Amino acid sequence: MMRRVSIIIILSLLATVHAVLFFLPTSLYETYFNIIRPVTYIIILIFAYLTLGRTLKIFSGKKTLVLAAVLGVIIYLAINFIVGMFMGFGHNSMSLAPLGIIKNFWAYIVIIIFRENIRSLIVTHVRDKYKRFILPVIVIVFTFMSLDSLRGVVAFDLYQQVDWFFVTLLPILAMNIWFTYAAMNGGLVGNLIFAIGYNALIYFSPILPDIPHILDAIVLYCIVFLMFIVYDSIEWMAQRQDGVKVEYKDRRRWGWTLVPAGFLTVCIMFGIGVFPIMPVAVASNSMSKEFSRGDLIYVEKTSPDELEVGNVVQYNKGNISIVHRIVDIREDSVLGRYFIFKGDENLLTDMYPVYDNQIVGRVVAKTPFLGFPALLFQGLKGTI
Repeated sequence: MMRRVSIIIILSLLATVHAVLFFLPTSLYETYFNIIRPVTYIIILIFAYLTLGRTLKIFSGKKTLVLAAVLGVIIYLAINFIVGMFMGFGHNSMSLAPLGIIKNFWAYIVIIIFRENIRSLIVTHVRDKYKRFILPVIVIVFTFMSLDSLRGVVAFDLYQQVDWFFVTLLPILAMNIWFTYAAMNGGLVGNLIFAIGYNALIYFSPILPDIPHILDAIVLYCIVFLMFIVYDSIEWMAQRQDGVKVEYKDRRRWGWTLVPAGFLTVCIMFGIGVFPIMPVAVASNSMSKEFSRGDLIYVEKTSPDELEVGNVVQYNKGNISIVHRIVDIREDSVLGRYFIFKGDENLLTDMYPVYDNQIVGRVVAKTPFLGFPALLFQGLKGTI
């Protein structure tokens, strides 16, 4: 009973520390990140040690978790380096002066060390019969702790919120599911390796690759999925080689492995247009002032009544999908309203009028170059 109360108190304190951000004046943010948050984490960690004791020793799978974490860091850094070679590098906005490095290390990396120790203490002291209830709460609380800019999300428009959901929330949630799962199997060291290695690029590298945020998110989803597969596969093979009789339900821990796969499924649903905003690969240069061939544009499903002259809109003409600009809106006495479109780089307007039932939506944003894979493999619907 005392152990459960301690875990609830610790999770409540962690959530409260980050809920303060909703009410904290912006002028106090630096003080919060550099002093208040680290000191509070130290106090919570001491309280966790005093009330729960040391992390329970778990011997099975530790080396495999370290291997998975090292592999994940190497893949992440390699992909960033390769993308940087093609898309260029930019200077890191973080201070890399000696004092700045020390401050970033204290405000971010040390926080990671405190956080993962607290997570391991909590997870290893949760009794089996309570895990199905407590572990999801732990994932949610630790995900919330990682969303420092959550207050600003409320003011986002629909596109920004959808973008934030895929680019920020889901990767953080996926990583916290992995960290919690790994901690449950004694993976504190592996968690520290992956968390510190992933963040070290952001806080200590003098240059950063110009990688699109959505691509970075997809890379993280895939790495988390890979770490699940590596751990489950190696541990399953080790059990078989030891001659231990493996029950059917223990052959693979697919219950956890399918969670990041679910995230990838959501990404696919996004790609095929299930959500209000959908991605479309650009197949020509008729709108090169706005976007070029190979770019990925984001189309918000829009009512024709909301469209105005000057909007860049996707519409269908038979089996062809076209993204051009509205240059005129007219009325027909028989067929009703219709739109006149023109590509910015075209000399003439589009040959045929476009009616309401042909309208797909309005273009709200783009990601350069990310549409090339879709054009090559025809995974998304290209436009002209």
